[in-house]
Amino acid sequence: MPISTRVTRTVGAVLLLYSAQTASAQESQQSPSATDIPERYRRQVAPTPSTYWQSPALHDYTRVLKSTEAPLIDANKRYELPELIDLAQRVNPETRVAWEAARRAALAVGLVDSEYFPVLAISALGGYQSLGVAVPKTVVSDGFFRFDLARVVPALNLKWLLLDFGRRGSAWDAAKERLLAANLGFNRKHQQIAFGVQRAFYGLTSVRARIAVAQSSLDAARAVQEATESRLKNGLATRPELALARQQTAQAAFELEEVLDRERDAQVTLTESIGASPQAPIQVIDFSALPAAATLQDSVEKAIDRALEKRPDLIAKVAALRVSEAELSRARAAYWPTLSLIGDVGSVLGNARITADGRSTGWFGATQPSYGIGLSLEWEIFDGGARRRRVELAESTRRAAQDEITATRDRAVSEVWKAYTDVKLAFRRLDVAAALVDASQQSYEDSLRSYQVGLGTLTDLLAARRELSRARFVELDTKVHLLESSAALAFTTGETPDARNPDR
Repeated sequence: MPISTRVTRTVGAVLLLYSAQTASAQESQQSPSATDIPERYRRQVAPTPSTYWQSPALHDYTRVLKSTEAPLIDANKRYELPELIDLAQRVNPETRVAWEAARRAALAVGLVDSEYFPVLAISALGGYQSLGVAVPKTVVSDGFFRFDLARVVPALNLKWLLLDFGRRGSAWDAAKERLLAANLGFNRKHQQIAFGVQRAFYGLTSVRARIAVAQSSLDAARAVQEATESRLKNGLATRPELALARQQTAQAAFELEEVLDRERDAQVTLTESIGASPQAPIQVIDFSALPAAATLQDSVEKAIDRALEKRPDLIAKVAALRVSEAELSRARAAYWPTLSLIGDVGSVLGNARITADGRSTGWFGATQPSYGIGLSLEWEIFDGGARRRRVELAESTRRAAQDEITATRDRAVSEVWKAYTDVKLAFRRLDVAAALVDASQQSYEDSLRSYQVGLGTLTDLLAARRELSRARFVELDTKVHLLESSAALAFTTGETPDARNPDR
């Protein structure tokens, strides 16, 4: 072996060894070993960052995740949209979460109300005490008296805040506004769930309607293929024409399967919007049985005004602004003093003994009543600027709440305007789409009859079939877009789609 080759291999081995040692050193520096953790905590984490943590038995945790509720969806029932909305409002966990938030806000109001009442507390102090008191030796040779006291001191204490310059009033105002915002948020959550069910419902029914259109398109393609096969037997068509007809049939079958694949996803989306398990299939009424969308009665300006008056989330933003204003008033009131009424009544229950010059009086009763009442004034003079910082934070929160109202209002106006325009355009397109279907249907029928008697070409017939299929899908998409836009307009204006439960 040449010397240069051996030198090259030796240098390569040294560099490889050095790289491995460097990588090991870096890993040891970046990843502390398990021995760096105290012994009592070592088994509670993974031994190294590159290995899994061995979890203990978690049956008590996983059992909570397993649902034990009976299926909520009746697989044999065909649901209408109001029934699904009502079901979602009753079983969706998000409504219960929003309800608990409103309930907590109501309890917070009661918590602030309690601050207006006096506080009564019972206290008791018991024990034994020995106390030496120094006295002149001209009185006692030892120079002190020894007092021994065994006692129990029960007491009833009273504290009543009389004047706080608006602290409690501001807190009560803030709590009431939070309750209003929570209730409005609860209503908006119901509207969001209902809107989600509407969109998912229209999605499922439209998918099934698309299945029917795709099936109709497949039937038409098969009819064209049969006509081509009949003409081929009579020597009036060619094999390339038959191959083209079969290709159109296969394409129509593929499009049908593609639409069928979307049905399950639409079912899952609908059950998720309701808050039920997606495992159970759900049956809904046919798309053709859906009522037509209501025509627009108001102008877009009236729709915007209705949104500003009825949308819970917009009003909740105003309530949030008032909360920030109340918090600002409370922060400013901290500069003023508080005046409280305080009092107590009790008794000293026990015995006492006095010892001096080695002689004791013996135990004697020391039971005496005690009571008192007065006013307590507290006024912070210096706090290092803490109150000033709280006022500045409250002012910043109030300004942010004001800007949030403006942003939310502008966004709501844009949403209403878009939904209103979508509905208006969908109504205009609906008539055009219906006319397009009628014309395409007539064109296809005429082309098929002409082709069957040998007066038309296969190219014209296939083109007419494709245009008919496209026209049917366009009409269906237009109807779905109209229904979805109408639902979006109702949602953006704050209207509830559940007319059977107006008090909900």
